[in-house]
Amino acid sequence: MVGSVPPKHTLAQDEVFGPLLVTMPFEGEEEGIELANNTVYGLVSGVWTKDGGRQLRVARRLKSGQVFINNYGAGGGVELPFGGVKLSGHGREKGFEALYGFSVTKTVAIHHGAS
Repeated sequence: MVGSVPPKHTLAQDEVFGPLLVTMPFEGEEEGIELANNTVYGLVSGVWTKDGGRQLRVARRLKSGQVFINNYGAGGGVELPFGGVKLSGHGREKGFEALYGFSVTKTVAIHHGAS
């Protein structure tokens, strides 16, 4: 755990894959959302609050591919799409969204009748 990381610090700006928790103090919901979105990455976000209205309000405003509320890492099975936004990933893994990435749609219209 690394506490009180400044917003422009590498740990606050880059994706860190490992057993590391970085904390950044903030005052209020608006500042917290701004800090969370102030990076070129957007893979996963986490929100901890018992307030149901706040949970959904904040989740909608976070620029990330997944938002976990009051848990973290519960990625589910193959039915839940996974992927980031901004510079985090390309497209989606899992779910129908992943299948669409490997598909090309085509419309074929056939007239069966007198011309």
